[in-house]
Amino acid sequence: MSKTWPDQAIMMTLSAIAYQLDISGQLKNPNYATGGDWSLVWGPVQDDYGNLAYVAKSASKGAFALVIRGSLTTFSWAAFENWFYDLDVLFQRPWPYFRNTPGTMVSSGSYIQASNLTSSTYAGQTLASFLTQGVPAGSTLYVTGHSLGGNLATVLASWISAQRNPNPGQPDPKTQVYTFAAPSPGNTVFASAYNQRFPNSWRYWNQLDAVPNAWDNLLAINSIYDSYFLPTPILVQGAVDSMEAALLASEDYYNSYYQQTNGPGTPLGPSFIIPAPDWYTEMEGQHAHNTYLNLLDAPPVVPEMFLGERAPLRGPILERPILKKEQVPPLIITRRRAS
Repeated sequence: MSKTWPDQAIMMTLSAIAYQLDISGQLKNPNYATGGDWSLVWGPVQDDYGNLAYVAKSASKGAFALVIRGSLTTFSWAAFENWFYDLDVLFQRPWPYFRNTPGTMVSSGSYIQASNLTSSTYAGQTLASFLTQGVPAGSTLYVTGHSLGGNLATVLASWISAQRNPNPGQPDPKTQVYTFAAPSPGNTVFASAYNQRFPNSWRYWNQLDAVPNAWDNLLAINSIYDSYFLPTPILVQGAVDSMEAALLASEDYYNSYYQQTNGPGTPLGPSFIIPAPDWYTEMEGQHAHNTYLNLLDAPPVVPEMFLGERAPLRGPILERPILKKEQVPPLIITRRRAS
């Protein structure tokens, strides 16, 4: 008799499968936590920014899952610095899908990339039209993603919930959100509205993963492995300090402060890689999707086990936004305000 896996293991497995070229084949693997129970019903599609989305359906539950993968499939400190600009976190934009809560803001990059995903098209049907027309209103819809995919899943959950359940003041238990290793996408108002809207939502994070500290707890990266006698390199500390100063100035300018959803979330680990060859390898290893599966006691995802359909590219990757000096708010060094 096959083992019954908890939803968090299934959702993390779906998120890990999003990193593979052979998504439809990977879903057939009976040895994963997904158990071969899920199959593609839309996608996969990779958008102009390199983000990827697919929708799968569970044969046993009749539930659907929107799975998001961010643009980066490998990770390094250079990639993390790149996110600082790719997610355009120094600029914030109003997020209109918590209609009864004024003041909800997300990073400009999260806004642009999430909005871009909604118009991704597969077999002539956009993601937006499939989720509103192809998923029955009473069905459970999971929304999940790892890393940058978790950031975008958090934002997209409120978008699709507003389409499927137009009552803005009521909780939406049918939209269930599982994110893993996600940076925070929005401000304190966004986080509060999100927590109220989604009583069935969970944010899992590895205590030794640097990424979930973005963007509301960046300075924790400077000492993340100190207790394991692996100090953060001086160059990284300088970059973190510079990022934090720029964020503080931007947040003061907008009077809008980043905050993670789901309060403290659900911490995993810690489980240090022994021996740790260096700080960068430790960081990359702690962030890996199979590390999260291991911390959830779920089987790892093995690349390219089957042959199936690959995600088509819609077009060339767009150029990233370029920050212009005159557009950056004046640098004001101050303490981050309490949430």
